[in-house]
Amino acid sequence: MKMAKFQETTKPDQRKTLNQEQIMICAIEVFSEIGYTKATVKDITTKANVGHGTFYHYFKNKNDLLDQLVDDLFEKVNHNLQSNPLAESIFEMMKDEAYRILGFYNQNRGVLLALKEAMMVDQHYKEKWLKISDRLFKRIEHDIKGSQKKGYCHNMNVDITIRALACMFEGYGHYLMQLPSSPRETQMTAESLTDFCYKAVFKLET
Repeated sequence: MKMAKFQETTKPDQRKTLNQEQIMICAIEVFSEIGYTKATVKDITTKANVGHGTFYHYFKNKNDLLDQLVDDLFEKVNHNLQSNPLAESIFEMMKDEAYRILGFYNQNRGVLLALKEAMMVDQHYKEKWLKISDRLFKRIEHDIKGSQKKGYCHNMNVDITIRALACMFEGYGHYLMQLPSSPRETQMTAESLTDFCYKAVFKLET
C-alpha cells in the first residue's frame, strides 16, 4: 500500500518533469531551425505537442525559457570542464581541455546560437554569454599562470596571452556552432590548436 501511494504521488511530478524537459528540448530544436527571434511560443508548443497552458505552467514567456536553458548550460560547464587527473603532461592536459571546450560549443550549439542572437538586443543575455565564456577558459588561465610561475613559459604578458588564446578558441567555437563537426574532427582540431598554443607559450616539454 505504501509503495502504491508513493507511486501515485510521484506520477504527477514525473509527468511535470517530462513535460518541462520535452518543451525545453523542442525549443532548442526550434531555435536551431528558425532562430530565436523568429521562434514563437506556438512554434515551440506545436513541436512539443503540448498546449499553451502547459507551456505557461513552466515558463513566463520565451525569454524565461531561454534563461532556464542557459542556466542549465552553465551547470554543464561546471560539470564537464574539470581538469583531467590522468593527463601525463601539460600538453596532454591542454589538449583534453581544448577538446572539451570545442565539444561544448559543438554539442550545445542550439542554446548557444539562441543566446548569441538574444544578446544582440538584450544586455541581460550578453552578461550570461560572458559568464559562460569566462568559465570555459578558467582552466586554460589556471594552467598557463601556474606554468609561468614555475618558469616553463616564454617571457610574455600572461593576461594578454590568455585572452588571445581564449578568443582563438571562442572564434573556432562559433564556427562549430554554425557547422558542427564529428567527434573525430573536433579531436583533430583540438590537437592542432593545442600544438600551436603550446609551442607559442611554453619553452620546453614539461
